[in-house]
Amino acid sequence: MPVIVVETSTTVELRVRIGDRIDPGSVQVEIADRTVTIRAHDAAGGDHVYERRFVVHEPVVEEHAAAEYDGAGWLTLVLRKQSPVPPE
Repeated sequence: MPVIVVETSTTVELRVRIGDRIDPGSVQVEIADRTVTIRAHDAAGGDHVYERRFVVHEPVVEEHAAAEYDGAGWLTLVLRKQSPVPPE
């Protein structure tokens, strides 16, 4: 599962190449602080599970996350970076 990661000051964008061998409807994304895990099942209906983990530079949050599949084999995920906590 090749992935292109692009970070801006407010977002992390993951462009995931899922191609023909992965069922686009099976893609799951898990976010835990700075770790993003992407899992997907084989399109042939087998038991094979593809998984990739990424550690991004700053924590991201699930709120306002967006996903778009272009039909040509690329899934784009846009995740917002967690806002810094202001000092007290």
